[in-house]
Amino acid sequence: MSERQQAQILLDNIPEQNLHIVIALMRELTDYEDYIECALDEADYLAEHTTERMTHQSTE
Repeated sequence: MSERQQAQILLDNIPEQNLHIVIALMRELTDYEDYIECALDEADYLAEHTTERMTHQSTE
């Protein structure tokens, strides 16, 4: 069974009154994924364009 089919089964079994909660959570997840992608893009850019290297301790 594909992920799409599994997702459809889950959505089909969510009571209609709870769909707004699911939609809100999906929007938050999408926003969070966008934030992570931007942070990774920034890290990639800095790694390519600078020689400075930092450890996790030096960023605190």
